[in-house]
Amino acid sequence: MLTDKFKKSEELEKLMQFTYPGITLLIRDTNLGDLGSKYKVGMILKELGFTDASLRRGGMVTTHRLAILSNHYANMQAYEHNTHWGLCVIDSGSHFKVLDTYTLGNKTQIILLHLPEKGWEVFDEVATDIDQEVVDIVREGFKHCLNLPPIPELSSTNWLNRCHYPVGMSETGDYFPLGDY
Repeated sequence: MLTDKFKKSEELEKLMQFTYPGITLLIRDTNLGDLGSKYKVGMILKELGFTDASLRRGGMVTTHRLAILSNHYANMQAYEHNTHWGLCVIDSGSHFKVLDTYTLGNKTQIILLHLPEKGWEVFDEVATDIDQEVVDIVREGFKHCLNLPPIPELSSTNWLNRCHYPVGMSETGDYFPLGDY
């Protein structure tokens, strides 16, 4: 029994080491309307499509900001054609854990932790002190950004169309199944 417990502890440590070191804050601004209330702290979501986000941070022209923490995304800036989006893409089929929802005035930030492809299920039962530390830092950044002007490239119709859809659910608010599809 002790060996099983140690093995699980060791596996958990490997998952933590894969998930947290080097996490980067990616931004995806959108207008979620009532769908914003469907994001509940602690829930796990799966996105069926690729997820576009930006490395750039500024003010918002939308009502919602998905603040995605990831260390395993594709930085696509080298392939942008003068769009200056700071484009990053997260693979289809990715899982996310909702770490926080935070509203200031008429703007809401939802923090999503991008989970590892293998072992994501563990995060349904595990919360770490790191999560709260990260939430505090990202909240402070959000407060700061609300005082900044919006970034013109991230306010363009083309960019906003790319980020129109919610992450982890359909346009009608139906959650995507967590398992294989």
